Amino acid sequence: MIQERTLRNGLRLVVERLDAPQSAALSWLVPAGTAGDPPGARGEGASALIAELLLRGASEWDSRAHSEALDRLGVDRRTAPSVHHIAFSATLLGRLLDEALPLLTATVVSPRFEASHLEPAKRLAIQAIEGIEDEPSHLAFMRLTERFFPPPFNRSGLGTREGIAALSIEDLRQQWRTLGVPGGSILSMAGPLDIDAIVVRLEALLEGWSGRATEPKESGPAIGGSLLVPTPSAQAHMALGLWAPPEPAPEALLHRLAVRIFGGETSGRLFTEVREKRGLCYSVGASASMGRDRGITSIYAGSTPDRAEMTLAQIRAEIDRFASGVTAAEFERTTVGFRSRLVMQGESTSARAAAMAIDLHRLGRARSLQELTADVERIDLESLNRYIRGTLAERWSAPPTLVVVGPRPLGDGAAANPVATGAAD
Repeated sequence: MIQERTLRNGLRLVVERLDAPQSAALSWLVPAGTAGDPPGARGEGASALIAELLLRGASEWDSRAHSEALDRLGVDRRTAPSVHHIAFSATLLGRLLDEALPLLTATVVSPRFEASHLEPAKRLAIQAIEGIEDEPSHLAFMRLTERFFPPPFNRSGLGTREGIAALSIEDLRQQWRTLGVPGGSILSMAGPLDIDAIVVRLEALLEGWSGRATEPKESGPAIGGSLLVPTPSAQAHMALGLWAPPEPAPEALLHRLAVRIFGGETSGRLFTEVREKRGLCYSVGASASMGRDRGITSIYAGSTPDRAEMTLAQIRAEIDRFASGVTAAEFERTTVGFRSRLVMQGESTSARAAAMAIDLHRLGRARSLQELTADVERIDLESLNRYIRGTLAERWSAPPTLVVVGPRPLGDGAAANPVATGAAD
């Protein structure tokens, strides 16, 4: 059973009681994501540093004491910045949650942000940026995000060298005072839990924590077009961005199913036609990412420079062919797989906590697995093909955003627009 509450300070809480698992999990979204960072050299990367420093002591516990206290309770925890939020997640035995809550809430409400930890955190952040050069597929998707979405929603989450170097510990403390607040935050929990008891406990632990964050706004148009990131390599990595609806759109589930058939599985069109039948690339696939306000369908292919143009041309041919619709066998296989994944998600408290938090942000409410399953079962082959042949075919007929990480540009016959040359960070 899913229940929602709003605490006195404005924090939105959602709890799903699951009696079978022994574990409990929480996912805490705080509205201090990458889109709220100062732009460029003024401090882009603040959210990455904050995510690291949140795990380095809180309230009366210094970094070691805080870490040891959580370890004694067997708490598996992590932080990660995303576009809108910094996510703090934790998993532990359900019977130990009440004992762990003071430590967990202090992580968000009263992090220490000690000056001595700033330089080590900066070094880790710079290493992450430099490490992207050794992960060309990741680099391709980073550059795709930068070009596909409008600023400031096009940031990678790593920040920039200049932005990270410019930040002081007081800058980070001030950013957290402004954005690390309950108004706009979401706390989701799953496990053998009693929401009424949790509310009482949280109201006491979070007393004095206040404020509401201002949401970032678009500051300009998306770049779009095509980009070559020149890299001396025997491989060519291609990332394409196509339209996808936002999660609240009525066609969101239809789109997810369509993309899975197109390229989300080894039985999908892209893998079968581009890799298996023609041997044009060693890796190819597609996925849909749909946020509250915007979405993207991403296609990736890894090939050799000599076969890159043919690979891209065949991907375009499959996009065109997909506009004709899908078969009954493809539909059945994908919907069965979708339902199976929902069942497996229900066995994981961490997966449920994360999914409900995301739902609350994107949709304004959390969906149960039963609701999600019923939504899938209401879709039939006719309705999916009507969507593919109509909305999807029209939207995907526009030139995609394209990023190529490799030694040379592709010919004009492969790219929708002339490939511009850019350099990696």
